[in-house]
Amino acid sequence: MPHAPLPESLAHLTDLSLDATGSFVLYATDDYFAPKEALLRPGAPEWREGVYTDRGKWMDGWESQRRRAPGHDFAIVRLGTPGTIEAVLCDTTHFKGNAPDRVAIEAIEAPLTTTADALLALPVARTQAELEGHGGRAWLEIAPAAAVRPDHASVLAPALALPRATHVRLRIFPDGGVARLRVFGQVRPDPRRFWGAAAVDLAAIEHGGRIAAASDEFFGPPSNLLLPGRGADMGGGWETRRRRTPGTDWCVIRLGRRGRIERIELDTYLFKGNAPQAAVIECLDAESLGGAELERRLAAPEGWHPLIARTLLVPHHRHVLEPARAEPATHVRVHIVPHGGLNRLRAYGHALDTPDDQRALAALHAMAVDARGELLRSFCGARAFAEGLGARLPADSVRGLFAAAAAVLDSLAEPDWLEAFAAHPKLGAARAPREATSQSATWSRGEQAGVSGGDGDVLARLARANEAYEKRFGFTFIAFASGRGADEVLELLEGRLGQARAAEIANAAREQAHITRHRIAQWLLANGAG
Repeated sequence: MPHAPLPESLAHLTDLSLDATGSFVLYATDDYFAPKEALLRPGAPEWREGVYTDRGKWMDGWESQRRRAPGHDFAIVRLGTPGTIEAVLCDTTHFKGNAPDRVAIEAIEAPLTTTADALLALPVARTQAELEGHGGRAWLEIAPAAAVRPDHASVLAPALALPRATHVRLRIFPDGGVARLRVFGQVRPDPRRFWGAAAVDLAAIEHGGRIAAASDEFFGPPSNLLLPGRGADMGGGWETRRRRTPGTDWCVIRLGRRGRIERIELDTYLFKGNAPQAAVIECLDAESLGGAELERRLAAPEGWHPLIARTLLVPHHRHVLEPARAEPATHVRVHIVPHGGLNRLRAYGHALDTPDDQRALAALHAMAVDARGELLRSFCGARAFAEGLGARLPADSVRGLFAAAAAVLDSLAEPDWLEAFAAHPKLGAARAPREATSQSATWSRGEQAGVSGGDGDVLARLARANEAYEKRFGFTFIAFASGRGADEVLELLEGRLGQARAAEIANAAREQAHITRHRIAQWLLANGAG
């Protein structure tokens, strides 16, 4: 598909609804004339003169049938990259006599595994106060119903905002067709992605990476460099025009998180007759820069540090490059010598703590010893865990905290695990949220006790299986149950009933470690980290 040019007012924002990042139309009330999936189709809407299907004129978009009953149509979209919504593009191009009269936009933050039925059951809030009244478990009307023009790309500016939206609902009044829906804003990745031991792609669009500046994008936008996977053709990468003057082409990537880059991958896949001859990569730590100085520095030759020296490239190949030194960076600038195209760029490394991360960690370190010990035992009920982790504090970073917790968990012996298991409620048992110390927010231990859904028969079988498990092994069944339905948990429990005791202790220990990491992360998030 050709790259569809964006309105200039949206060029600095990220398309949170890109099909390439996993955006998906979960539900539509009706798509009789044209499928709901076409809402997110890449490229500009197409017109096919004189082409009809067995249901009517072929249209490139989503179109419902003519409504003869009260109400209106709507569609629900799961965003591939959750984030803060700053603008919505509702494009009715080619829908001239069949566009809706008005549209409205709602947004919600919910687990990506949430079903359409569960989303449909949630109420709608029209103010922030109403949303808080629902405990955050409601749709927020971010753009009230407003008129849209036929055969026109209308930009809707939200009147209200969510810090992080995972789903949007497009309401059309009363019916009709919309060619494209585009949701623009700033990506807000789950901060827990940056707290693990493994390196992550700090430049990836799903981690908040974006293009800050570029010298040229005649044949393909540099934002393609940050997409997942590989482009299906040369149009899926970044390609500049043929340079006829001295110099190089370049683009600047704003990393999703400040971090230390340990490995760069430059992929010239499918660029066979137009790959660059070489590449030079620089980095910039602009943590203390802002405004005009940052804008000046993006294109200035000075102030950048070498990351990868001039390296020859070959066509149609993934190049793996290692910097001589991994220093803190917020931006990466890649020069292609002298011009040409790249399919993808990856910047693998470890994120550094944000100021919010540092404040949450400082709050943990500042707690009184007894209060902190009680908190650590709430993460894992074994005394040896609380004492071992307490002895390793203060941690040098949030990632260091998780590494220390993992080391302590690895050192626990069987009696310690049994003590930890004994601190759990049975799956499906009611457990009120726990009030942590005054230096933390309220957080829930529902990842063990809370099992979603399930009819009476399933819950009764779950209770019987719990009893059989405890009688066989001598401890409570342990599983990370958050997001799992009762049917799934019952299947897991019944499958583990046949294990030998030693194997089952190992199974439960793995689940306990997962629960412990989750609890630590929840405490950090509740105390402002991220």
